[in-house]
Amino acid sequence: MNSLERYGTSLVRYEGVADLTFPEDSGIAYKGYFEAKQLTGGGIAIGFVPIAHDAGGAATIAGSFYSEPSFHGRDMDGWEVTTCGQTLALPILGPLDAPKSAVHPARVFGSRCITAQREGATESGYDKAHFLVSNLLWYDRAVVPEPIVLEAGGMTVTVAPVGDYMEVADSIVAVRGIAPTAEVLIKTSDGSNLSLERYGDFMNDLVSVFRLATGNRVDWYYGEAFEVGTDRVVERFHKDAVTGPFSKTIRFRRRRSGMVSAIPKLNFLALAKSFLDDGDNVLDRNTLKKMINYFINACDETSYLEARGLLASTLLDLIVLKYASAKKTQNIAEEKEFRKQVLPTLRNAIEAVRLPELTKELRKRAIDQLQGAYRRSFRQRLELLTKELNLPLDAKACKRAVNIRNKLVHDGTYLSANESDKWYGQYKFMIWVDLVALCRLAGYEDDLTLLIEGRRLEV
Repeated sequence: MNSLERYGTSLVRYEGVADLTFPEDSGIAYKGYFEAKQLTGGGIAIGFVPIAHDAGGAATIAGSFYSEPSFHGRDMDGWEVTTCGQTLALPILGPLDAPKSAVHPARVFGSRCITAQREGATESGYDKAHFLVSNLLWYDRAVVPEPIVLEAGGMTVTVAPVGDYMEVADSIVAVRGIAPTAEVLIKTSDGSNLSLERYGDFMNDLVSVFRLATGNRVDWYYGEAFEVGTDRVVERFHKDAVTGPFSKTIRFRRRRSGMVSAIPKLNFLALAKSFLDDGDNVLDRNTLKKMINYFINACDETSYLEARGLLASTLLDLIVLKYASAKKTQNIAEEKEFRKQVLPTLRNAIEAVRLPELTKELRKRAIDQLQGAYRRSFRQRLELLTKELNLPLDAKACKRAVNIRNKLVHDGTYLSANESDKWYGQYKFMIWVDLVALCRLAGYEDDLTLLIEGRRLEV
């Protein structure tokens, strides 16, 4: 089969015979040939050519193809391939009144994930797993980077560049592309066995750390597990990876062994450990992961600078609100007591003022403005966050963040009109504030990267 050639380059490919079955209440099933690919762009493509079908008890296709079908393929190399997530573009294959032996054209559809197993796969789990990762670059492209080795969350992790890393790095930076750039080998620290799904859960957390440190939509394509005692791959889990164009907003320029940088940088190993270990953080890990995803959206260089700045500003607003809510410091006074005792007094005071300039409309507006007076302002929450998390922001920096945020939210532009260099400086400042705040919320206590005017943000 060559039905998937136009959908992009494949990383892993399966081919063989398959069954495509619609829900039991329809009884509709097809048999045919299939080809499945994990694409470099992140998606999963499945081509299916039906050669026979069984309508079961169904007299019509109406409604039958709007339910989730199940797909099971048998690859020529012994792989059993099964879809395990939502099917994309449901494969409506043909009329039920056609002859059972009728030849139908090839259909292509996608899936959120597929599993593949062959002889040697086991339910008892594995002591290691291997993953392929997209768009993680070490920014010093003059030399092949050193692997990153860390131990956190009960795992020993080695992150190494792919074999053709130098060529891939040049390519995706030049055209803001998407490609596999790193391999991750994970072993349990105590030698115990885990399912491939559990290793995948750990990878979901690990890529969040890389997303925060790089500003890129780093993701993993597939994971594979090895037969115990050998290097033979016996199980794979593929997912529809959420990859995105490479961004140069942040430079992930880790120091090489024995070298000292003049620019203060994050201690990446400490950041990873603080995020991956079960620490006593203010916000839970899932909340942090969502905000990190907002962060990489704000770093996406394919969108307008004003849009990126607005995303960065909105994220900062969310960060200070989530922190204040978790610490129960979002309000100056209790809402219930304020509305019961304070607000009526303030309302009466406004109503009692007798000035011709104070029209009925102005009185109403003044009273409406008081409805949320019990809440702390964005600036007050930011100052509280800065103080309690020991962020490198003084009062002047906090004021700048507030002014940039207000200008973007209310006017959709930056403080200095028609000055692109100053615009980018303000955008970079907001991204930096988001970065250092998220690092602290992840439990990171080491030195933070500094913002240096005229230079790209580096970690």
